[in-house]
Amino acid sequence: MNKTTQNNLYKYIISNTEIDEIQCRYIAYKLENYNVKAITLIEPIKMFHFNFYTDNGSYKVKTVNLPLPISSVVRN
Repeated sequence: MNKTTQNNLYKYIISNTEIDEIQCRYIAYKLENYNVKAITLIEPIKMFHFNFYTDNGSYKVKTVNLPLPISSVVRN
């Protein structure tokens, strides 16, 4: 895995959403596992639900607001 790609994804997510740092790191990790190199758009659907449009398709991302964050990343 390319740590640079994961860090770039993380930085994009953290700067363009209100998702906490732990969930952003997990989402970046999962997206990199799906061979995503860049995120083109993050579209909020409703509270804690997002569509991530990337160079490798779109992904539905669900986050939660709990003391211990849990995320879900599923390819559309």
